[in-house]
Amino acid sequence: MSRKFGLRIAGAIGLVAVLCVAGWYGFLAWSRTKVRAEVDAVFAGIRDTGAKASFTDATFDPKEMGITVTGISILSPDGAARVKVDRLSARGGERPNDRRVAVDALDLDGVEIALTGEAAAGGTITYTLPQVMIDRYNGPMTLVAAGEGNGPFGALRVALRQLAATTAAKVTIPEARGRITPAGAAPTEFTYRNLAAEGVNAGLIRSMVVDTITFAFPLPLLPQAQIGDSAKDAQPGAGAAPDKTAASRATAQIDGYVAAQIDTAPLLLMTQPGGPSGKAAETYGRIVGKVVTGPYKMTQENGPTQGAQSILLENMAIRPASFDAQRIATFEALGRKAPDLSPEESRRFIEVTRDLAGGLAFTTYAITNATSEQQGAKGKVATVRLEGLANGVLDGATFEGVEGVTPGGGAAKMARFAVRQLDFNQLTRLAAEADAPSPLSALVLFKVFSGVEMKGLEVPYGEGPQSNEPVKIGTFALSWGGSLGALPSYLDFTLADVSGPINADDGEPFTYLVGAGITRATISMGLKAAYDINDRTLTIAPVTTEVKDAFRVNLESTLADVPDAAFTDAAGFISALPAVAAGPVKVTLTDLGLAKLIFAQMAAAAGVSEDEYRNEVVALAEGFAAELKAVSPDAESVGEAVVAFLRKPGTLTVTATPKGRVPLLALAGSDDPSVVLEAFRFSATATAP
Repeated sequence: MSRKFGLRIAGAIGLVAVLCVAGWYGFLAWSRTKVRAEVDAVFAGIRDTGAKASFTDATFDPKEMGITVTGISILSPDGAARVKVDRLSARGGERPNDRRVAVDALDLDGVEIALTGEAAAGGTITYTLPQVMIDRYNGPMTLVAAGEGNGPFGALRVALRQLAATTAAKVTIPEARGRITPAGAAPTEFTYRNLAAEGVNAGLIRSMVVDTITFAFPLPLLPQAQIGDSAKDAQPGAGAAPDKTAASRATAQIDGYVAAQIDTAPLLLMTQPGGPSGKAAETYGRIVGKVVTGPYKMTQENGPTQGAQSILLENMAIRPASFDAQRIATFEALGRKAPDLSPEESRRFIEVTRDLAGGLAFTTYAITNATSEQQGAKGKVATVRLEGLANGVLDGATFEGVEGVTPGGGAAKMARFAVRQLDFNQLTRLAAEADAPSPLSALVLFKVFSGVEMKGLEVPYGEGPQSNEPVKIGTFALSWGGSLGALPSYLDFTLADVSGPINADDGEPFTYLVGAGITRATISMGLKAAYDINDRTLTIAPVTTEVKDAFRVNLESTLADVPDAAFTDAAGFISALPAVAAGPVKVTLTDLGLAKLIFAQMAAAAGVSEDEYRNEVVALAEGFAAELKAVSPDAESVGEAVVAFLRKPGTLTVTATPKGRVPLLALAGSDDPSVVLEAFRFSATATAP
C-alpha cells in the first residue's frame, strides 16, 4: 500500500473521527432546567460500555436553542482510543427522535484524538483539530459500534460505522494535524489546512477540498553503498564506527486537493472483525471517483527534490480482502526491517507487496510537469500517465516530454516512452529468484509486459571530439504476444532513424561514408515474425536493415513443420527443433549510394577513373559467374544478376527455394557450402535504379 494511499486513509480517519464526536455527544435532548442531568445521563450511557467518560460543565442558551459542553474526555474500554474536546457547542437543535439528533450547527474546539496498541499497529496515532464546524448534523445519540473498538482496525471500524449512520451538509476544519508513529519507527506527520467536506451522507462524501496538505515521513534505510557522494562526505571520520545504513526524511506539500464521490463502504468492509469475507470483499469497491491536486513538491534529505504541476486520479478502488490486518502488519514489519532481509523474508515481502498491489485499482493516474533535481542534475517529464490498473496488471504507462541535464551540462531528451500490459504478478515471480534469474526464468519477461515504444530520444555521444554530438533514435518499438505458452508466437520490432557521429575507425560501410565527407550516419532496422497455427509455419518477414545514403537489405523467410509445442517454453522450443524444416528465403539488396562511393574511392586509391575501375570489377564478377555455372546450373542467373547489379547498382534480389524437405538443424550444423547448393534452387534478378 503506497504512502500516499496510507495518508489518504489517515486523513479519512481524522475526518470520520470528528464526525463521530458529534455522535458521541448526541445528547441534544436539552431543556432549560435539565441540561446537566441529561448530559450526565448520556455520559453514563457511554460509561456503561466500559469506557471512561467525563465532562466539566454543560450550559443551555435559550436564545439560540443551543447547548455548550466543556472539558469532554472519553477513553475506550481497552484504553487504546482517547478523545478530548475542550468545548462543544450545538445550536438550533430538535428533540431526539428514535435515538437520533439533528442540529443546525455543531462547533467543536480543541479536539484531540489518540490511538495506541492494536488500533495503531502497535504504535501511536494522534490527531489535533483546533476547530471543527459542522452544518446540519444528523446522527445517532450514542456510539453505534462502541463494542467493536478492539483489534488492529478497531478504531477505524467504529469511526466508519458511525459515519455510515451520519449525515451533514458540510464539515469545515481550518486545520488538522496528525502524527503516525509505528512501533520502533520514525513518525509520519501531516497537516491539512482549510478542509471542507460537503454532502456527507451515510458513508458517502460528495466532495472534499483541502487548500494545503503538508507531510513529513521517514525514508527506507539504504545500504551505505547506495548513499550519494555528498552523504558519504558527511560520514564520521577515521576511528568512528561504520554506519551500515543511513536513514533520512522527506517533506512534501500539495497546494490544492479536490476529491469527489468518496465512498467509505469498502473501507468499512476491510475492517470487518475476523477479516473481510464474502463476495463483496473479493471484488473491487470504488472509494473515490476523482482526485485532482495542484502543485506538489517533495524534498528529501541528502536526495532529490521532486515536484509536479498537478496530479489526477480517477476511479480509485480497493479489494477489501487484499488488505486484511495480518497482511498489512507483515508488510509494515518487513518494510521496517529492509534492507536486512533474509532470502525467505525477501520472498515473503515480494509476495505481500504483490498481494497489496493486486488489491488496488484505478482507471487513470496522471502527473503533469513532473520535475526532479539533485546535485546539479535536473529532469522533467511533461506527462506521466498510467492507465487501467486491476488485478496487478497495468494496461499501459506513458511518459511524454522527458528532458534531463547532467551536472556537467550534458542534455538528453525523449519525446515519448510507453509500456503496454505491465504485469506486476509476473514481475514479482522474476524478482523472487534468490540469485540472478536463469535463462529459463527470464522467459517470464515475455509475460511481464507485451510491448515497449520509444520516440524522439536524444542523448550525448560522450566520446572524444564528437562528445557534443547527439545520438538520436527516431523510433524504437517492440511488441509481442500469443497465447500458446511462455514464448511469443508473434513479434514486431522497429528501430527507425537511429543517427549518430561516425569516424573512419567504425569500419565498413562507415569508412566509405566518412571518406565522402559524411560525419553522421542514420540506421533503421525492422523484424516481423508470426506463427500460423493452421499451417504450422513461422513467417519471418520482413527483416530489414538500412543505412541512409548507403544501402538497404530486406530478408523474407519461412520455417515449416513448426509444432505448437515450440512456444510452450524453452524446453519445448529445443525439443521441437529437429522437426522444423527450412522454407524459401528471399534477400533483396538495394543500393542507396554506397556503391558509387566505393567505386569512386577505390578508383582514386588505384589512380584510375571510376569507369575504368568499375569495368575491372565487372570483369572479375563475370569470370566468377562462369565458374559458378560449372558448379551449379542454378548459379548462372545469380551470376548474371550480380554482374548487372555491379554494372548499374540498383536492386538485387536473390531467392533460394528448397528442392525438397530441408531439416533446419542439419542445414545450420553444416559448414560445407555445397550442402546449401544441393538443398536449394537459386534465382536472382537485378533492376537498374
